[in-house]
Amino acid sequence: MRMKKLLSAALSLAIAVAASEYYFIRSSVLSGGGQTAYAYNEGAENPYNKQDDKIVEYDGKKWVQPNEWNTQKIDPRDYEGGIMLFFDKIGLEPEYAKGKVQRVYFSVVGVEEPVNMMRFHFFYDTRLKVRENSKGEVVTAGTSVEGFTTGSAMVEEGQLAFYAYSEERSVQNGSIFTVDFVVPEDADSGEVYPFGLVYVVDDVGKDLFIDRSQSGAGKLQMTYVFTKGLHSGWIKIAGEKPKPALMLGDPNGDGKVDAKDATFVLGEYALRSTDGVTEPLPPEIKSAADVNEDGMVDAKDASSILAYYSFISTGGTGTMEDFLAK
Repeated sequence: MRMKKLLSAALSLAIAVAASEYYFIRSSVLSGGGQTAYAYNEGAENPYNKQDDKIVEYDGKKWVQPNEWNTQKIDPRDYEGGIMLFFDKIGLEPEYAKGKVQRVYFSVVGVEEPVNMMRFHFFYDTRLKVRENSKGEVVTAGTSVEGFTTGSAMVEEGQLAFYAYSEERSVQNGSIFTVDFVVPEDADSGEVYPFGLVYVVDDVGKDLFIDRSQSGAGKLQMTYVFTKGLHSGWIKIAGEKPKPALMLGDPNGDGKVDAKDATFVLGEYALRSTDGVTEPLPPEIKSAADVNEDGMVDAKDASSILAYYSFISTGGTGTMEDFLAK
């Protein structure tokens, strides 16, 4: 972990030094190996690592206008350009996805004001694994920062950092960087692996995307980027996520066997015995409701469910199958 801090510190320090006349840097110091480094604050939440197979959008509310700008609060709605920084949104077929190395691009279009200093923190679902490039780097600089001094590091699993700066060149439309991910070997239909940026302020400095002179137009463009101009990405496995089998005695599918399940069974029984309903129960529901396995869903099943519920409510243990086997 200490090495990860030093690596992250090195990339943050490089851009901080390059822009030292413009940015105030508050740092804590680590000593080691006769060198001085700056400690990275690892407090940023990873919103892309819920592992619940949901798309995660970039949260522009985390943006905080730097006090060093010494200007009134900038309204991103005043920006009239069309800049957009975005990650790939990738769909893969299940049979093709398992164990695949998938390259993800982070790109920019619509650049209008010069940009020659940037720092980003990239977060991802840790079910994905980063594959280093041939130079041993976790991030590969893209064509839009060609000629820039760049660097990257894995701050911790699920979080990468990237910087790029130049004395003279400006960012061009195109790819800012790429990351190669290894998709899990057990990837299944309907799974979603999200990734994207989080605006981070740490003990070394702030994430940025701006010109060296910090012009008014550059500040407005950077404000727009970090509030409205960033778009997350994902890798999605095609198809519907398989539904887990219902537990025996839990036909309402709430994950527990209780009086509600008995009521559900009695209701279905009443519909079919007195109201003339002929539509069959879905197979998975019928299987969970027909606890005595006599081929019918009726009051006997409801009675067995209530008996099991009473048993576990008074300290009993075991599954419905164990209870019925006694």
